[in-house]
Amino acid sequence: MNFIEHLKTDHNIILNSQEEIAVLSIDGATLLLAVPGSGKTTVIIARIGNMLYNHSIRPEQILTLTFSIAAARDMTERFVSIFGYKFADRLQFKTIHSFCYTVIKDYERMFGKKAFDILEFNAPIIKQIYLELYKEYIGEDILRAIIQSIGYCKNMMKKNEDIEKISLPDCNFAEIYKAYEDYKLQNKLMDYDDMLNYAFTILNKYSEILEIYQNKYRYFNVDEAQDTSFVQHEIIRLLVRKSNNIFMVGDEDQSIYGFRAAFPKALLDFRNNYKTANVLLMEQNYRSTKKIVDNANRFIKQNKDRYPKNMHSENDDGCEIKQTRLNELNEQYKYITNQIKDEKHNASIAVLYRNNDSAVPVVDALEHEKIPFYIKENKPTFFTHFVTNDILCFIRLAQNSSDIDAFEKIYYKIYCGITKLMFEFAKQNAAVNIFDILIEMPNLNNKTAEKIKAIKEKFLNLKNMKPINAIEFIEYQMGYLTNIKNLSDKGYSKETLMQKLNILKCIASKRDRLDDFSERLHELEKIMLNSGSKSNSVTLTTVHSSKGLEFDKVIMIDVIDGQFPSQESIKLLKEEDDRTMFEEEVRLFYVGVTRAKKDLEIITANMQRELNKRPGKVKMMVIPIVIVGVITLFYVIAVHLFKSVGGLM
Repeated sequence: MNFIEHLKTDHNIILNSQEEIAVLSIDGATLLLAVPGSGKTTVIIARIGNMLYNHSIRPEQILTLTFSIAAARDMTERFVSIFGYKFADRLQFKTIHSFCYTVIKDYERMFGKKAFDILEFNAPIIKQIYLELYKEYIGEDILRAIIQSIGYCKNMMKKNEDIEKISLPDCNFAEIYKAYEDYKLQNKLMDYDDMLNYAFTILNKYSEILEIYQNKYRYFNVDEAQDTSFVQHEIIRLLVRKSNNIFMVGDEDQSIYGFRAAFPKALLDFRNNYKTANVLLMEQNYRSTKKIVDNANRFIKQNKDRYPKNMHSENDDGCEIKQTRLNELNEQYKYITNQIKDEKHNASIAVLYRNNDSAVPVVDALEHEKIPFYIKENKPTFFTHFVTNDILCFIRLAQNSSDIDAFEKIYYKIYCGITKLMFEFAKQNAAVNIFDILIEMPNLNNKTAEKIKAIKEKFLNLKNMKPINAIEFIEYQMGYLTNIKNLSDKGYSKETLMQKLNILKCIASKRDRLDDFSERLHELEKIMLNSGSKSNSVTLTTVHSSKGLEFDKVIMIDVIDGQFPSQESIKLLKEEDDRTMFEEEVRLFYVGVTRAKKDLEIITANMQRELNKRPGKVKMMVIPIVIVGVITLFYVIAVHLFKSVGGLM
């Protein structure tokens, strides 16, 4: 009995012709391009079984590198479930970071040297460096951007001149990067991404260490190759140089971690990087209906940097892909809850979005309707963001005119000429109304005094407003939009900041009093930190975190110009004809829609814009998010992905 028949009769694994070729490909360099829902993990495990049982390759000679610890654990469990425990404890399923750590430890042992200690958390160090350089505390969003950029530089092996070109808001990134590197050197520390570069240097410099691994491992498997970084691919090339036996599995169409330095170009260059390389395809999607698969396949083909593939399905046609365009952003959440309540109880449902902030108003709506939910990889940074805190400080100061802590956070954001010296004066006398104190400040000029009187009056008006009106008043009548414009000029994403304001409005629109609004934000923060269990719950997740998952029904929300796709990707496409970021946005959308097994719904909404800026009164108007002639992902969706369904325009 041949091995394919053995898989079928003994393990009930039935392979199609493309999968059979992959399982039987043992020697040489092979790239397997596997479309979403194609069952690539089963193929990887079956191929390892073929190597062990049909070709008598020793398990110690096989190294399988995965993207995450969870993936390595899953592969081990899958192997045991199919082939049992006989070889399980002798096979190596590792993350590349784990492998690199082993290389460093072997270097220590062979040369009698002590490598640097591992720095597990670098955020406290970055915070301290920022404080020392700029004499102020760093914001959480800038901290995340710096940490992410540091990791990107290391994984892409960026040189100093490239690092100098990186621009981030409110800091000189190159200066912080150098200070961070100096700190680690002085304290003999290395972070997790340093391990990759150190291991590469060791393998590249010390042939005797490289030969140990080349002789130990004769066969290499690499899973999720599209998410592997440049330095990781360079390490793999060194290891494989002697045997040329590499089985790399991935899909450049699903590469969505560019911000983490994922390097899908290595897949496109596979034939150049490995001699006598072979590229195989797994194009059958077992997960989704034909309608979902056919439309997603047509959609992804607009990207240029990819292999030609034709994803297909032998499943039923399924129901039509549903597109819903709502008049206002706020309507999404009631609509979503109604859709979920109408679903069958046993159906798995996911709400997908571009960034974590989008979950906040969804949670507000689901919790109100007592619909259980689970947030995957929850990161509720919305509640600590300066925009949220600013709005709450405006409200606090309106409710208590002597709240000096609230005043300190926003006095320079209301644009009425209040200086730091004036703040210090108010701080010393803050037992009564802060604005009365400022008006009585010695040597205050008349123009500034009049501005302070006017802003005092506005805070008095703000105190008695409904929450939604209060936020609009802060935005347009108290100078907050000017603050957002100034921040966007400094490099902050205006669309991201405006999204936070719109989310606050969504929550505020359901509350009658300012106290209720503030309390609800605090409640939501606690609720999101304890989001329940997976069982019988609606899953809320970013598209990035949904990778590898599947659901009966997927609802994609906030498909809004500037959010999904990102404004930066649109700008680069329009102004510089640079498709790199835009193609990743296309891939991200493709990953999202292919999570759906049976039902797919995409929701978009018009963004609200307030036009009448008279004090105390704000008029609402809807402006379409798609401008004729502007090529955005939303337009592409309408033209390409849903051509067969009637379109959104």
